[in-house]
Amino acid sequence: MRLRVDLIPKGPYSDVVVLIDVLRSCTVAPILFEQGLEKLYLCPSLRLARAVAKEQDYLLLGERGGLPPEGFNYGNSPAFFINTDFSGQSAVLVSENLPKAISNITGAKHLLLGSLYNAEAVIHKAFELASEEIALVCCGMLGSEDLDDSFTAGYLAARLKRADNKLELRGAAAMTLSLFRAFPNPLEALWHSRTGHYLRSLGLEEDLAISSYISQSEAVPGQRETIAHERANLYCFDTKL
Repeated sequence: MRLRVDLIPKGPYSDVVVLIDVLRSCTVAPILFEQGLEKLYLCPSLRLARAVAKEQDYLLLGERGGLPPEGFNYGNSPAFFINTDFSGQSAVLVSENLPKAISNITGAKHLLLGSLYNAEAVIHKAFELASEEIALVCCGMLGSEDLDDSFTAGYLAARLKRADNKLELRGAAAMTLSLFRAFPNPLEALWHSRTGHYLRSLGLEEDLAISSYISQSEAVPGQRETIAHERANLYCFDTKL
């Protein structure tokens, strides 16, 4: 079996893709499901998110400039969500990097959301679903590679390689394994990333800390469907894989 790592989406993909946006959407997603959320819809458009949430009575989650936009219920902070009950609800999450990355994933049989926070669970699920390849794909920041996602890919790659030493390394797998070994403390890698600098400028250091926690959640969000709209797509995720 192949283990492929891409620092930004480069498709096409043939089997299982684990998409990584550790700061913060792929950390937030398992937390939301742990707190009882039923379905999560990812969307790049504020206008579409507002329309869908109003029509379906969904919660609106997301931020612009560090604050929830007008009419949104909550922002995008794992530090807040970790203590919030979402039982029986569905939500639309507006994110700049994750929906764009999903739009560039083609050919995958399964698309999972992975982070440090659900690392062991997503590794087990990837092995369970894969037949020929597991691709760890980083979202990056605004279309460019970033340290936080690359480090997380290295951590996941190291755990996958430890579980199956016969995995054939492809893409940036070897490089991210070296990057993982260069940062013994995950928080340090997140702290020094471009996204980490941005979040620290907003006073969101606690989000960095929570995003650095290893294997705290058993929730593995997987894509169920893509809902096409005129302005943008909605990507539906749940944990019923």
